[in-house]
Amino acid sequence: MQPDNRDLLAQIVRNNPIATFVLDADHRVTHWNRACEAATGTPAGQVLGTTRAWAAFYAKKRPVMADLIVDGRLGAVTDLYSGRCWPSQLLDGAWEAEDFFPHFPDGGKWLAFTATPLTDADGRIVGAIETLRDVTAERNAQAAWREARHLLHTIIDGSPVPMFVLDADHRITHWNRACESLNLMPAPSMVGSRDQWRAFYDTERPVLADLVLDDAFDEIRSRYGSSCRPSALIENAWEATAFFPNFRSGAKWLYFTAAPLRGLDGRIVGAVETLQDITAQKAYEAQLEHRANYDPLTGLANRHLLDTRLKQAIVRAQRDGRLLALLFLDLDNFKEINDTLGHDAGDEVIRSVGRRIAETVRDVDTVARIAGDEYVVLLDGPASVEHVNTIVHRLLDRMNAALSVRGSELYLGCSIGIALFPRDGGSAEVLLQNADAAMYRAKQIDKGGFRYYTEDMNRSARQWMELKQQLHHALSAGQLELYYQPQFNLRSGRMTGAEALIRWNHPERGLLLPDVFIPIAEETGLIVPIGTWVVRTAVAEARQWRSRTGLELRLAVNISSRQFRYRELLELLERVVDDNGALPLALELEITESLVMADPTGAGELLNELKTRGVSLAMDDFGTGYSSLAYLRTFPFDMIKIDQSFIADLGKSDEAGAIVRAMLQLGRAIGLRIMAEGVETAAQLAFLEAEGCDEVQGFLCCPPLPAAEFLEAVQAHALAHPADGEVSTPCGQAQP
Repeated sequence: MQPDNRDLLAQIVRNNPIATFVLDADHRVTHWNRACEAATGTPAGQVLGTTRAWAAFYAKKRPVMADLIVDGRLGAVTDLYSGRCWPSQLLDGAWEAEDFFPHFPDGGKWLAFTATPLTDADGRIVGAIETLRDVTAERNAQAAWREARHLLHTIIDGSPVPMFVLDADHRITHWNRACESLNLMPAPSMVGSRDQWRAFYDTERPVLADLVLDDAFDEIRSRYGSSCRPSALIENAWEATAFFPNFRSGAKWLYFTAAPLRGLDGRIVGAVETLQDITAQKAYEAQLEHRANYDPLTGLANRHLLDTRLKQAIVRAQRDGRLLALLFLDLDNFKEINDTLGHDAGDEVIRSVGRRIAETVRDVDTVARIAGDEYVVLLDGPASVEHVNTIVHRLLDRMNAALSVRGSELYLGCSIGIALFPRDGGSAEVLLQNADAAMYRAKQIDKGGFRYYTEDMNRSARQWMELKQQLHHALSAGQLELYYQPQFNLRSGRMTGAEALIRWNHPERGLLLPDVFIPIAEETGLIVPIGTWVVRTAVAEARQWRSRTGLELRLAVNISSRQFRYRELLELLERVVDDNGALPLALELEITESLVMADPTGAGELLNELKTRGVSLAMDDFGTGYSSLAYLRTFPFDMIKIDQSFIADLGKSDEAGAIVRAMLQLGRAIGLRIMAEGVETAAQLAFLEAEGCDEVQGFLCCPPLPAAEFLEAVQAHALAHPADGEVSTPCGQAQP
């Protein structure tokens, strides 16, 4: 038997997996299938045959969409489901909508529903069918997707790292606030465009993210060169560093990384680029590089940069067969300036000298300060040795010119050593060593001049270095010794005092005089402990002279510029007083004329303070330091000592006699005792005696003696010259 159409329709509706219910023309529910029961949680028995279809969906009575379709109230559809309904694109007269039903099981459901009119053969509406679809999962998925997109946008936008994102068509999808701040390009003007290049370049060209998106690795290398590299963290990502001079926020160095974005199927669907402003880091690196290569005081190249440039110059010179010249410059008498005027003035001198040297040579040459008052000039490819000579003479002229420092006119000069490539060495180390050796020879033999390197200079330089190392040990090892040279009154012939003179009993080289090792002591700073030892030892030994002979002899001790400049004399005298209760004898400090005149005002203050401590003061080497008579009158000196260089020429030239005579007259005019140093001939002694010199010392009278021999000489002299004895013959006949 064939089922009738009504039964067939009932089966179709009932067994349809899509939730479906049907209303007749009177709004009674005629069908409510099992899928509809499951979707709404309302059994069919509660609604079939009733007009209460609404009860399955709403808490209060109101028409469902099928009710509105039955009545043809299409306008009411849009009123009740405003913004959530639309005409069906598939079925005439049907409407679709979505709505949330909070009382449905599991916390409510989103349903998508369609209501379609049912018509008879004449086209009259006789009912409506409404289908329901649970779209809660879809809605939740869409909400989760929107939330994820929102969260992603929030993360990107809130990230402190400037970044932007491109889609597969190279359009900007994200341009975060940090990116806006970095380049002052607002996100609204960038998102959706392909104008990412405008933030970085003047003309259109791909940015790194564009190239990564296109997998254009060869172009990445060609555009960014050695500044780019594949990322070690992200596959197919690239990193690069570049300078961008045309940023709207100012020129910047950027470190940037671009990485591809892939879909679930692995295809590239976009790219992200992050940016980092490393301008400050680059500036700091440049600062560090400058510090590593340039002298902080003068701004000249330092030893490291000199070594680098010298090695490069040697390679070029070997390739091209060119000449190189290395000039080693050392200032003359700089330590006296540093010790008398202070380190600030010394620094000013160092800077001024550096400028003079740099102004004298060519721009292609390198001027370096490698230590203290030592400079090196690399002449890169001079035309000839004659050209080197010209530059050296020009340097010496500039160095000999007066230098104005804090109101004083200083005359320094320098000594220069020269080594030539390839003649004097094939490496930077050897050339520098040999130029240094040549400078050392120039300072020894021709101070204020220059010397080219010769092989024997290294031997002298090595000896100097050996002595420098050995002098550190000499004091503690007891190798230093004091000799004493007697001083005599020229009229009475009596011994008036003695000058303490240091000697070094070198275990290999024998007895060394001060001119061999005192310059080393001054260079290394050992002059301070050595000077302290001299004063203490001399005072202790002089007390023996007095206790053994009863003679009140004056003890003369030379003072170094370091001791004088840093007022260490005062501390030393205090320690001597502490040890002895008072100064135990007539102590006379010998201070050079040049040392005093370097800072007359400061020197005068210290000299006056020394006088209050009970010491005598003698100006040593008088005539070599260009004293101002106005200052000399005010200094509290007790004696001036005429330098032996003037005494040596007595009897040889009338000019020498005139100079010494003038010095003697000057001394008498200002009330100072006068002593002549270095008296070695009877003619010199006769001249000094005739001109009224007060005291003399020198080999004619007595050479310097070790302490024990000097004590014997003092004892013999005391016996030969009793206090009430007659006037003695000149000291030339009174030698012990």
